[in-house]
Amino acid sequence: MMTQYPARVICFALAMMLVFAPSQGIRAQEAKVRARMDSQDAAYVGQKLTLVVDLMAPGFFASAASFDLPDPQGLILMPPVGSPVVSSEEVDGVSYTVQRHEVSVLAQRPGESVIPSFTVRFQYKHAPLDKDAVPAEVKTPEVKFTATQPPGTEKLGMVITARNLEVKETWNPDPGKAKSKAGDAFTRTITFTAPDVPGMMFPPFHAAPIDGIGIYPKEPEVQDHSERGSLTGERKDVVTYALQRAGTFTIPAVRFTWWDLDSKSARTVDLPARTLTVAPNPAMPALQPSTATAPQAKSISRKAELVIASLFAALVVFSIPRVRRAVGQFVALFRPVHLQPLNPRPSTKYSGEDAL
Repeated sequence: MMTQYPARVICFALAMMLVFAPSQGIRAQEAKVRARMDSQDAAYVGQKLTLVVDLMAPGFFASAASFDLPDPQGLILMPPVGSPVVSSEEVDGVSYTVQRHEVSVLAQRPGESVIPSFTVRFQYKHAPLDKDAVPAEVKTPEVKFTATQPPGTEKLGMVITARNLEVKETWNPDPGKAKSKAGDAFTRTITFTAPDVPGMMFPPFHAAPIDGIGIYPKEPEVQDHSERGSLTGERKDVVTYALQRAGTFTIPAVRFTWWDLDSKSARTVDLPARTLTVAPNPAMPALQPSTATAPQAKSISRKAELVIASLFAALVVFSIPRVRRAVGQFVALFRPVHLQPLNPRPSTKYSGEDAL
């Protein structure tokens, strides 16, 4: 038997359904985030790894994402480069727009590493024509992975793990062809490049000091080139060698070791030593210490004599009584005059209030 309800009861129930149903649905449709390592293969120290971060908006993204990346011990995290990959996905009957972002991760030491949870901020709209955007703040889950030291590189410490790494060295002019003389200069340029290796990971070039040669390094040029999601890092060091005197000098050889992911072996790059025979330069006569310092010593001696003579003259003049009285009267003009305060305080002991 069907129960009959008064019309006002039915209207009230429908009104409550219209009021509460939309708000409950909106609350259920919240932004989400997922995070995982892109590959499950063995990871090496110094290898660029990828942390995939999927941002999920229950509607449409209305702003770019902002990553609050942490600085964990032994790891280097770099924010995503370029535009994210966008797709759609349905979860529990709710349609989400998904942005795939890639955070570059490099382990600096072997063992288990932990990427702690971090915050990502963005805005989205439930419908494209909505006037106001909804701010979202999501936190990624903690992600763990293990990195191993490439075999044979245990004594090297931090090593770059890459594919197709190149090291180029150029000289201008070429020390082996040019006839060198004191006063000449040579510019040495060393360039590191490799795909999937950020430029900041390449080691700085340290030129060993050489007696008789001035060594002047410039600020390194570090940059990353991104094309269609592929990253190529580059570091360029420029060093100028200035020949200060005649003689024979050797610029020592340099060896750089890295781990090749394709051959699974350690590879080396050798920059050969350079020997320079520097001839004297008649246009650069050596300064004699006696002639170089004599004018300066003579000038200092003359200044000292003037100071002593001035002090002696002042003492002689000041010894005259009439001069002393005149000087005393002149100085008295600048002595401070202590006036009686308008509201004198009673004579009491010092207290903290008197200091205010």
